[in-house]
Formats: sequence, C-alpha cells, structure tokens
Amino acid sequence: MKNLKLKAVALVLFVTAGFASCSNDDEPTIILKKSLVTEVTGPTTANLNEEITLDVTFKVDGNCDVFNKFNEKQVENTKTIEVETREEGTTCDKTPATKKAPYKFKAAAAGTYILKFKMSETEFVTHTIIVSTPS
Repeated sequence: MKNLKLKAVALVLFVTAGFASCSNDDEPTIILKKSLVTEVTGPTTANLNEEITLDVTFKVDGNCDVFNKFNEKQVENTKTIEVETREEGTTCDKTPATKKAPYKFKAAAAGTYILKFKMSETEFVTHTIIVSTPS
C-alpha cells in the first residue's frame, strides 16, 4: 500500500514538473504604448483618390520603442490619430528621443479633411488637406 502511495505522489510530481517546464517564459513580452506627436509635415492638397504621405514625428521613451500602428477615429471629414508604439529588445537605452513614421492618406470624396494627431491628452498637431477633383 505504501508503495502505491509513493508511486502516485511521484506521478503527480512528475506531471507537475512537466507542465512547469513547458511554460512560454522564453517568449519576449510585447509592451504597447501611446506615443505623442511633435510634428507632421507633408502635402496640404491632393487629388481625388490620390495617396499622399505625411511624415509624422513622435516621442519615444528609448531606443527599443518602435512604431506599431496608427489608431484612427473618424467623424465626417475629421480624423483623430494616435501613434501606437511597441517596445522591442532587452538592452534598452531609456533616453527619450523622437522617431518618424509615414502616414498614408487617400480620400474618396472631394472636400477639406482635418487630421488631428494627438500631441497630449487635450492638444493636437493639426494638418489640413484639401482634396479636389482633377481637372
């Protein structure tokens, strides 16, 4: 009877050790952050269905922060845009810096478009684009 209990305890310990050794601790942790825009440059006019590129400069906390994507919210012809970055790497310098990312814009209707890039919780860098029908 003692031998059976000992084998059961050994089996439980063996299975527990097996599950613990299969954890995903080796995979890097991805940290997503919101980064604030400092400058937007590029064209202020475009033709209908023409793609234009704006250069967006944003703040990062260190050299491991890289651009991930733009988060957009649109109400009619006004877009509020936020820069999302992610931290990559393990040997990171935590010296604040700025980086750039291209923002692609294309409109399917003529009109005035206001792009508001988040500079703080309440302030924006505004870039207005006038889209017209080619003559």
